[in-house]
Amino acid sequence: MKAAQRATTYQPDALDAAIMAALDGDLRRSTQDIAGCVDTTPVTVRRRIDRLLDTGVIGLAPLVDLYAAGYPYLLLIGINVEHYSPFEVAGRIAELPAALTVNVVLGRYDIELVAALASREAASTFLTETLPAVQGVARLAPALALDVWKFRRGYQPHSATDTPEQRKLLDALDHRIVASLRQNARKSNRAVAAEIGVSESAVRNRVRRMQQEKQISFAYLQQNPGGPMNAAFVGIDVHGGSGRTVCQALSGIPEVSFVATTLGRHDLICTLNVTELEQLTQLLHERIVPIDGVKSTAPSHCLHQITHQSELGFIL
Repeated sequence: MKAAQRATTYQPDALDAAIMAALDGDLRRSTQDIAGCVDTTPVTVRRRIDRLLDTGVIGLAPLVDLYAAGYPYLLLIGINVEHYSPFEVAGRIAELPAALTVNVVLGRYDIELVAALASREAASTFLTETLPAVQGVARLAPALALDVWKFRRGYQPHSATDTPEQRKLLDALDHRIVASLRQNARKSNRAVAAEIGVSESAVRNRVRRMQQEKQISFAYLQQNPGGPMNAAFVGIDVHGGSGRTVCQALSGIPEVSFVATTLGRHDLICTLNVTELEQLTQLLHERIVPIDGVKSTAPSHCLHQITHQSELGFIL
């Protein structure tokens, strides 16, 4: 279900950066178009993309919607550890199939875990049996994501009168197409068709339909920053009736990459991503705490990311 980001020692240059900027927004943008945009040849663009991919600087997998993939239950779990190193326990948790993101953190908890489950029963088993059985896990503080307002650049407002969107599940052939594109979304429809044994038109029509129905997206380039990245999970409690306005305000902050109302340890949870620790502190105290309606915040600063997959998410 997941693929962890690879570490890289390759340092992209200015041309690499320009090519990555041209790819972000449309992973399947033609090589010819990118070459014209960055003022180089298509051959150079092709070679550069291959190198960026091979060295782990970028990932070119399509983003697959969690609901469409069959995982409607997203849990954000704070974990306290006893008698073992948090790094050791986090490593064990990262091996669980449901674990999408595992971070060792500084704050109220020792580990922050994001997990995706296929059913209420699976979520219950994960919380009451699977996680407690991991050596070193002492206490769990789970939250179930309810309304997701922001994921990366995507934004979706919610109101009390919203009708929940029923996203169609990917079928068996859809999954085969997505699996073929996982290593490189730029693979041609013809190559995918040859690999899985269907016609090129079937692949083309399926890919178009999955995009139109927001089951998959080619809009997000996965980038390994190759340097320090400061991030935090922030649990937020709000004054009665303020949840909507707080979510709207948070969603408008560029450094906030995820916002969701939750059932559990907090009224809502957001994630922050910056490059410097000072930015993180400034963002929290100058941009988030002053939001009208915020009652209290509980940040967990990420010390080390054990695993993170960026192939499953929300297409808003």
